[in-house]
Amino acid sequence: MDFFDEINNLDYLFLVVIKDLPANRLSITVKAATVSDRDEDLVIANKNIGPVRSITAKGPGQKYELHFETYGAYQVTNESFSVFNENDERIGRLFCIYSKSTYINYVRENTIVNYTYDYDNALKHYSLNCQHHTIDIITKEEPVIKRL
Repeated sequence: MDFFDEINNLDYLFLVVIKDLPANRLSITVKAATVSDRDEDLVIANKNIGPVRSITAKGPGQKYELHFETYGAYQVTNESFSVFNENDERIGRLFCIYSKSTYINYVRENTIVNYTYDYDNALKHYSLNCQHHTIDIITKEEPVIKRL
């Protein structure tokens, strides 16, 4: 898949925009984060955690658009609420493709997707792990990815 390795070799990603388009199409734009070259003290509850470098969506950084021509389901989760499930099997770090996941099982068990969309058992689970957001997409088709 085009840009899979390139996206996964970035340090961090930010979600720029997500568009739920007519006819169950989905467009997601992400951007490579910029890491400050300046150390700053991080103080939490009057405790200095130590020098850190800020991670921001401002500044230079490659943008990518992922276009899903169709989807069965998708969800956006606050990154702080996301859970790593050790039973899930995936490749990738920031942009993941699952061969086994609890989310795809949830969609199959709690919707009629098997009868209306996944009659050939070809569903795939993709995920984008961004700063502040985790985006999970259930679809039958690979996304078209382009560098912006």
